[in-house]
Amino acid sequence: MLLAAIAVVYLLSVGPVSPSSRVLTVCEVLADDPSKRNGQVVTVRGLYGGTDEGVWLSGECKTHLVTKGLSWGNDLSVYVDLSDERIARSWGRMFDTLRQLHADPRHDRIWVTFVGRIETKPSMDDEVVQMPYGLAKAGFGHMGDSPAEINVLGIKDVTVEGRQSGARRSAEKSGK
Repeated sequence: MLLAAIAVVYLLSVGPVSPSSRVLTVCEVLADDPSKRNGQVVTVRGLYGGTDEGVWLSGECKTHLVTKGLSWGNDLSVYVDLSDERIARSWGRMFDTLRQLHADPRHDRIWVTFVGRIETKPSMDDEVVQMPYGLAKAGFGHMGDSPAEINVLGIKDVTVEGRQSGARRSAEKSGK
């Protein structure tokens, strides 16, 4: 019985979010104080990007989060637990979709909607630390530059927007 209850809690916490769930922008997640969303499972849409140093979901925000005088980027570091087979399949399907849509990150804007758990510090003040050379960010991702991280549990959709042509190509629910 206990095992069944744990399984239900697990499925509710990482299962697909219902279609009526509100999709947040990266800007909404980061607005004001992202630590208020620490541990929450959210559906968030943003621009997918990555380098050899990591993967990010970025927003086109009008303002930047500022902590102790330091401006943060408008992005969430992306963490994907590839040891979880369901998440790894979802991630693989996203890349299959990008190949099918002929997406090229150098020339296209790739919009992705992730379902995931937000991770940040208990307080945004904790994400800025005193170093011998001055204040430094101690956030997530490469060089700690992201104020929060999204631990991906699933991918709802992918849209590719050609930079030159402006044409949009999409694949709904590619990662479910």
